[in-house]
Amino acid sequence: MHTSIIRSTGYWAPSNVITNAELVESYNAYARRFNAEHAAEIAAGEIDEVPFSSSEFITNASGIERRHVYEKSGILDIDTLTPRIPPRRFEDISAQAEFAMKAVRPALEKAGREGAEIDGVIVASSAQQRNFPGLSCEIQNLIGASGWSFDLTMACASALYGLNIANAMIRSGQARRILVCSPEIMTCINVHSRRDVHFIFGDAASAILVEADDGTPGGWEVLGTHTQNKFSNHLRSDYGFINIAERTVDPDYTPGLDQDGHRVFKDVVSLAPVVARDLMTRIGLEPEGVRRAWLHQANIRMVDMIAKRILGRDRTPENAPSILEEYGNTSSSSVVMNFEMNSDDMNAGDTGIMCAYGAGYGVGAAAVRKR
Repeated sequence: MHTSIIRSTGYWAPSNVITNAELVESYNAYARRFNAEHAAEIAAGEIDEVPFSSSEFITNASGIERRHVYEKSGILDIDTLTPRIPPRRFEDISAQAEFAMKAVRPALEKAGREGAEIDGVIVASSAQQRNFPGLSCEIQNLIGASGWSFDLTMACASALYGLNIANAMIRSGQARRILVCSPEIMTCINVHSRRDVHFIFGDAASAILVEADDGTPGGWEVLGTHTQNKFSNHLRSDYGFINIAERTVDPDYTPGLDQDGHRVFKDVVSLAPVVARDLMTRIGLEPEGVRRAWLHQANIRMVDMIAKRILGRDRTPENAPSILEEYGNTSSSSVVMNFEMNSDDMNAGDTGIMCAYGAGYGVGAAAVRKR
């Protein structure tokens, strides 16, 4: 069995920023107009009034202060409440592949690798902008790699599911270098007209280069990975290729993102630490031996509770840092961003745990040790 190494990581977030105040101003303008236009139906009890939001509500509910977004004006326009992204010609690079490459290039450069040295490419993200050809195949072509590629979707746990597969393939000798990238343009999925979710997501891309250990110093040894699923409908996105057929039956059907926030919180806070602890038990790693946990950035209360249950001690900025305030929830890219931003201070021999959790439910965990 070969040892797998995280040789490098990369991430990129757009420069466009939406603060809570900006988002609330736009959302509340939409709510006022909707309630005025539907006053009679609301009074008759036929539809619900759209509630108002506030910066304080967002911060208290999530810990988010701002988010970086792919396109800003469309999200804040109450007539659209979604990013404006022009369609591209067949011969042009796709928007999501271009987005991914902003994280892929730094990861390859830091490792001193050329694309031709990569055996496989996994695009692991909450959604891909088309069904085929695979986004992974497009990225493979852009970096000049050959071999295999595939797309993988497991919501906010996708990056660690990709890492789990890469680790297994490298350990078994099926590949020597695998690129896992997670381009998450979550503002295209989010429903910015719903108070309970309008503030959650930002956009970002991440990349992980996983290699077989060839004796080169540096990097992070992958001590083990683990993934586990439990089906749930409590966090669900209905965007997909069947939508066009559904509209032949109901022309007004609008797919959306639905969640029972309280149920999701309860379920995930119970499940995620168990998956991480199971991995730790399997490899003989005690909580006191873990210097740092890099967690998916869902909301600050979830981060606090999951960190405590994994580490066996209260969360601090040192033992489980958070990047929620600046970036919001960037789905599966968040755990990799968190790892890259908050690992340079660790010493050779220090051990850490990555854990990500998302709709499905799916939970991924990885234990790593700095070399």
